[in-house]
Amino acid sequence: MTGIEAGAAGHVCRPASAAEARREVEFALHPLLCAPDSYSLRAHRAGFEDAMLVASELVGHVLHHRESSPDVLDHQENSPGCFLVCLLHSDEVTITVTDTCEEILPLCPHSPAPGGNGLAGLGWWVINKVADQVVVQALPTGGKTITVAVPLSGP
Repeated sequence: MTGIEAGAAGHVCRPASAAEARREVEFALHPLLCAPDSYSLRAHRAGFEDAMLVASELVGHVLHHRESSPDVLDHQENSPGCFLVCLLHSDEVTITVTDTCEEILPLCPHSPAPGGNGLAGLGWWVINKVADQVVVQALPTGGKTITVAVPLSGP
């Protein structure tokens, strides 16, 4: 992942749904849709779509676990929720989601097996497949920050 360099465009929000996370990433990555030629547009399209998928899965995961948590009665007032930061760099998009969810995610997720627990873990597996890098950091006050680097052009 590259650091925040000069010229990086970014956006910070507190999405209330996975759909809102996708819209926020689309807004942050709007310059990609204004590419001067069709080659540039095609080269970045896959990264654009992957970035929207990553944001949707990360925020959806946080909201799912907040809703199923018995100790959070009023999710909007009693929980800091999640924050999404999307940074557009010249060759990648970094998406960071910070939340209070205590669930530990596996560093190397396995492909979800059919049967058993259905599609549980599929989103985390997909994120790790489309990303160049995934970093999970525990926060000292509880919760975690997940930063995902999504390439803008093909391998």
